[in-house]
Amino acid sequence: MRLIKMTGGLGNQMFIYAMYMNMKRAFPDTRIDLSDMVHYDVHNGYELHRIFDLPEDEFLINQKVKKVVEFLFFKTILERKQNLDTLEAYKRKYSWPLIYFKGFYQSERYFKDIEADVRRAFSFKENLLNEKSRQMLRQIDADPYSVSLHVRRGDYLDPHSWTNTGSICQLPYYQNLISAIKEHLPHAHFYVFSDGIDWVRENLQLSGATFIDFNKKHDSWQDMMLMSHCRSNAICNSTFSWWGAWLNSNKEKKVFAPDRWFRNSDMPYLIPDTWIKIPTEWQSVQV
Repeated sequence: MRLIKMTGGLGNQMFIYAMYMNMKRAFPDTRIDLSDMVHYDVHNGYELHRIFDLPEDEFLINQKVKKVVEFLFFKTILERKQNLDTLEAYKRKYSWPLIYFKGFYQSERYFKDIEADVRRAFSFKENLLNEKSRQMLRQIDADPYSVSLHVRRGDYLDPHSWTNTGSICQLPYYQNLISAIKEHLPHAHFYVFSDGIDWVRENLQLSGATFIDFNKKHDSWQDMMLMSHCRSNAICNSTFSWWGAWLNSNKEKKVFAPDRWFRNSDMPYLIPDTWIKIPTEWQSVQV
């Protein structure tokens, strides 16, 4: 049996599940381990079954028992210790029958060869939308110049997140970003998704933008769906807007993303090659 630990908010859960789908194709005995998610109250807990029509084929036992079983019987594969150039640790067969994988797998490299399957798995259910999102979806679908802009504040301003993550996409990044978008897409109509709308209004020059801040808590996934319907996307260093952009099926889309994801580490495979990288430090942008 192969187990893959599930953790994190919606965007990270989707990365982990996409990697699981690919591994399960080669190793049918692979299962998602939800044991720790039972007590996970960060963000909105485990969301995939509620949002998407996914098969319930997970591993779930008492958390304390799982810890003992994991320690005694499983060989653990930590993503941060693997060669991500080859992904050999995830493709090889092991002589030991019980393998436990831990990581976030934040790159389409883990599932690029089953891209169509992943897109089908992460098909949003429009019947679950609230009325405001329904109205906004109709507006976005009718707008040939729609560009989503995700500005994440909230938890990124907390001291434990600020240094490595929250400090990346600040005012210089968004100024560079807006300049680049206006150069590539001069008629862009911004749809702003943020948990800091007041900060956006005060600091960014977005005349005529549409601000979306009504999807809270268990409705927050609806922002990702709306992002995915925009013609192009501008993301911050958040896996939530990464998936909003990746799930955008517009073949002519332009996706603008930060050139750094973390302050203290590099993520060379996180941003797809076709996306436009925008400097996070202030400079005159040439793209």
